[in-house]
Amino acid sequence: MNILRKWHKEWYEQPKVQRFRYITIFISCILFLGPLAVLPKLTGNSDLCGRLCMRRFYLYFPGMSLEDFATHASAAMIGVIAFGLILLTTLFFGRIWCGYLCPVGGFSELVSRLLNDRWKIEYRWLPQFQIRYGYLGTYMIVLPAMGVSACTLCNFVTVPRLVEAMSGGVGGLAFIFTAVGLVNLSLLLLLGFFASKGRAYCQFMCPIGAIDGIVNSLGSRFRSTHRIRVAKERCTGCNVCARNCMCGAIKMVDKIAVVEQSSCMDCHECVDVCDWNAIEWTTASRNKTPKRIKKGVDIFPEPDWQVITFTPRLEPVVQPKAIQWGRVVNGVIVIGFTAAVAIAAVIH
Repeated sequence: MNILRKWHKEWYEQPKVQRFRYITIFISCILFLGPLAVLPKLTGNSDLCGRLCMRRFYLYFPGMSLEDFATHASAAMIGVIAFGLILLTTLFFGRIWCGYLCPVGGFSELVSRLLNDRWKIEYRWLPQFQIRYGYLGTYMIVLPAMGVSACTLCNFVTVPRLVEAMSGGVGGLAFIFTAVGLVNLSLLLLLGFFASKGRAYCQFMCPIGAIDGIVNSLGSRFRSTHRIRVAKERCTGCNVCARNCMCGAIKMVDKIAVVEQSSCMDCHECVDVCDWNAIEWTTASRNKTPKRIKKGVDIFPEPDWQVITFTPRLEPVVQPKAIQWGRVVNGVIVIGFTAAVAIAAVIH
């Protein structure tokens, strides 16, 4: 009962946008994942694979032609259309899919938020840009060339199977106890449930998120698109937004908050914690000076909302804190288990 009371109290202490975000993620999990999996069943699928797959049709195999690409795309046509709609939405409004709707990344975040922080591993200080797009290139070109299936390290396979197993489904249990299932479950634990904020897998290993991040960065160049923007004249350099960013997308440059748009998920958490209203999900300022000024009344110009970006380097965004041995032990156990299962799978 004490745990329920604590969760109830924490729920009502959350800002309205965060409560709305958690509700939409929860509804998305019900609609996309088992045992209900309402939306996949409408298309004749029981999961997010097959015609719903958004992670396979853009892979490049050696000797692949345009006809081969068209064949792959037609086999996953619903996934292709959904992926296109996601990118179109991102172009104008930011990463709404990743931050508010994705049942896979959202599921791992919800579980992570319920766990005690002392057991979580901090990944946000790592060079995300380099890891994310290095893995994307490996995923799209190197792994297909090696004959490794795109489903081998796919959370869009693991999370639905895990939910199915939790609901008593035999297929889900059978998958979890295979070598591939155990490796993916370990990654979900390591980069999801026991990751700070629960989004490390999304940041490092999700090809949909990586491509979505590129579109988000490109769209930020337009003044009419909604993005997380900063009013430099208001920013005090307090670093609160950077510490709370679930993606590690914010760093302080000359005491001004700077957002890496390829990492930002527009989750609004930075906006909620800024006491100075210096950061906002909005378009660029339209009128820097008022058109009409009433006599004797001071009318201040609209804040100069800007997308302030930086060139990703190897410097950490979130500085690592003092060593917390609980997290170290947890990481060593999960990494060791993952390595053992991977070696066993290769040997056999």
